[in-house]
Formats: sequence, structure tokens, C-alpha cells
Amino acid sequence: MSVKRKLKTLSLSEKLRVLEAVKTSKKKKDVAEQFDIPLSTLSTIIKNEVVIRKKVESGQSLSCKRRRISEFPGLEECLLKWFKQCRHENISISGPLLQEKAEIYSTSLGFSDFRASNGWLEKFKRRHDLVFKKVCGESASVNVATCNKWTNDRLKDLLRDFEPENVFNADETALFYKCLPDKTLTFRDDKCHGGKHSKERLTILLAANMTGTEKLSPSVIGKSKKPRCFSKCKSLPLKYEANTKAWMTSAIFRDWLIGIDKKMSKEKRKILLFIDNCTAHNDIPQMTSVRVEFLPPNTTSKLQPMDQGIIKNFKSLYRKEVVRNMLQDLEEKRDSRIDVLQAMRMADKAWRNVTATTIKNCFAHCGFSSSIIEEEVEDISLQPPEEWDTVAPEICFEDFITCDDGVMTAGILSDEEILNSVSESNERDEDEIEDPSNITCTQLVSIKEARIALNTLRNFIEQTSISEEKEFSALCILDNAIDKEQPYLKQKKITDFFQ
Repeated sequence: MSVKRKLKTLSLSEKLRVLEAVKTSKKKKDVAEQFDIPLSTLSTIIKNEVVIRKKVESGQSLSCKRRRISEFPGLEECLLKWFKQCRHENISISGPLLQEKAEIYSTSLGFSDFRASNGWLEKFKRRHDLVFKKVCGESASVNVATCNKWTNDRLKDLLRDFEPENVFNADETALFYKCLPDKTLTFRDDKCHGGKHSKERLTILLAANMTGTEKLSPSVIGKSKKPRCFSKCKSLPLKYEANTKAWMTSAIFRDWLIGIDKKMSKEKRKILLFIDNCTAHNDIPQMTSVRVEFLPPNTTSKLQPMDQGIIKNFKSLYRKEVVRNMLQDLEEKRDSRIDVLQAMRMADKAWRNVTATTIKNCFAHCGFSSSIIEEEVEDISLQPPEEWDTVAPEICFEDFITCDDGVMTAGILSDEEILNSVSESNERDEDEIEDPSNITCTQLVSIKEARIALNTLRNFIEQTSISEEKEFSALCILDNAIDKEQPYLKQKKITDFFQ
């Protein structure tokens, strides 16, 4: 007589371990015995691998065994966002306080039949894997000793398992992308918390490895979802996201991490990514190729490589592009205007021009490398351009570089913003935010015109004495890109020859 196997329900984390075990070339029978499940259950897990991984990426608790559906999903989404914000700010949240907030949100959302009972609270905690613990000590405060201890002990242990080229740091910075030299001092004195200057700023996420040999493509966050300057563009120089405050959010950062994980998985690499513990970094997805480590709280000014000069170097190079753009406009007798697309082009160029030496030295200053820092050389990127005395002799170039330092890149959302974030009305087109007077019209360029421009550029490169192999390589890439757009080079279907 056969023994009837007791049914066993696996959590998401256990299912992930099952899938990993299958990939190690073990026999299915051995895997089923290892996890004490029937072969039919194993087959079902393998069949549903895509669904399981999507659940993990969506933020579902790894200890969850069955998906518990809420009767009021919109309300619970608002409440969970508020709860995460409070905990990130080290605000203690009790059960009754959570119930009271739920009642407030239910009134705002028009759920007259909702009751925040004790039973609902227990189910809410189980659905989202929440537990209430006693808060002890002052964990939010750190000192220099803690900083040194982390560098000497924890950091060394982490770096031991990764090659230097696979150790990255990422951080956001605000950028007053329209800021011209004559407006610098005004902007420096004014705060930017969503007021008149908020629509003239972008948030940019920068990331690089500790050898300076790999700089990840920046992500740009603006206020307008579809700026008019994008109207004729099918591709952009950088990835672009948008929200009402041009802030980094947990959803945007989560998607960025998933994208980096996919990129590294394709390259068959494992990387270590250091980030700070700001509000937007509190929702880390399950990843296979990216290991995320948080820097100790309140230590980024000492331990974060991006804050040691990489971001400042990037901003200096961007401001130089602004000055050059301004002078070119003056020469051609037109108003100097910068839209989001132009800002992305200049930011892309500025980031590409940040040197590997600068990045490597900033990582070394934070204790990421035991090697001797390269001989200090005067960084020409931080020096004012030759044209500066002509443009704004009365303003210090340093003030121009740092005019947007300290501007928030993430923060606490109000109840109204939390409610709007889960409301369908938030999907509106925010085109009207963009000021038409500040938009430079992008003209449509024909293939013939593009070919003439490329030939002109090639002639210019060949006539300069500083041309290198990389310039000619770039010309070849552009040439191939234009070829792909040629109609006669595209493969036709047989039906194309018949009317």
C-alpha cells in the first residue's frame, strides 16, 4: 500500500531555490526529493518560472505562500507607501496608528464600507509580511568611529569577493539644466522644494565602477511625461522618466536596478552596487547578478565615491557645455534657450568626458582601494572655460557649478501625492508643464541631409591633427546607422512589388 504524500505549500523563496536547483543539472527526481515535493509539483513550478519571477520583481514578500487578495487594493497601496516612508525616517508606527491612517485614506478614496478593524489589521500585516518590533537605541545616528569601522572591516570583507571592475557606486543629483551664469546667484539663494525652480530642474542618476573603466548610462527624471521637444524623436540619448516633482522614486529606482540586473546577466557578470539609504532606495527587487549594499546612514559625504568629486566633475563639464551653447547663440544672434532634450545631450557628453582617473581617485579617497592615489593633478574640468570672463566675469565659476548643490532628489510624499500616485487620473499627459517659449524646435532631417552632414564632419576630422582611431570608429558607426535608414537597403517583401 502506497504512502500518501502530505501536501506541502512552498513560499516564493523556496520556489526560487527549487528553480536554482533545477539549473544545476540535477535530476528532477533528486530535486523533488530534496524539497520533499511530488514530481508534478516540481513540473508546475518549472512551468510557472516566469510568473514566479514576476511576483518577486513586483515586490511580493518572499515568505508569501499564497497571494492574499485585498478587497481594497488601492487603499492598501497608499497605506503601504506611507508606512515605508515613515519607517525610512525612523518614525515608529503602531497598529492603532496604522488603522487610523487607513480610515483617513478610505475617506479620501470614497470607500464608505471600509472598516479598519483588528481583523483587517492582522490580514494587512500578513499580506505584506509586516511585524511590529520595539525600537531600541539611536540607530539613526552614526559617528566617525562607525565610519572607520565600516571601511576597515565591512568594506574589506565585501570587496574580497568581487573584482574592482565589478564594484559600482550609484547616486542621484539635481541639475538646474536651464541655469545660465547671470541667474546663478539667485538660484543659489532660493530653495527648490517644488516651487518656481522645480520645473527647471532634472534629477540625474549616475553610476560607475571603481576602476573608472565603466560608466553606466545616466537616467534622467523630469517633470513632464512627454516634453514637446521629444515630439519628433524616436530615440533619446539617455533614459527618461517623469513625475510631478522630478524626483527619484522607489518605482523608478527599482526598474533601473532590474534593467542593470538584466544587463549584467547577459554579460554573465556579478556586480556589487553601493548606494545610500535614501527614501527612494527602500524597495530592492530580487536580483541574480546585482548585489546591493547600503552605505551606513549619514556617512555619504565621507564614504560615497560619487560625493567625493565625481558628481562635481560631471556638473562642471555640463556647465561648460551651457557656456559654449550660450556663446554660440550670441554669435548667431538668437535667444539662448535650453530644453530637456538639449540638456540630455549635454549631460550625455559631460558624463562621457568624466575621466577614469577622476573616478578611480574618488573611490580611493573613500577607502575602496588600498593602492596609492594617482599623483594629484590640477583637474582642468573644474577650471573655468576660456570664455568665462566674456560671459560672466563677476561670478565665480565655482558658484556656477554648485548652484544646485543640496537640492532634494527624493523625499517624503504628502497624502495627496500618495493618493494621486495610485489614481488613474495620474496617468494624464503632463505636456502643459513644458514652457513653449523655452523649446527649441527640432527640424526633421532627411537621409540626404544626414549624409552631407556626415561627410562634412568626416572632412573636418581628417583635417585636424588630433584625430584618433576612436573618432573614425564613431564616424563608421554613424555611417552604418544612416545606411540602415536607406529605403533601398531594407529587405523588401514580394507583396511590395504589387499594387
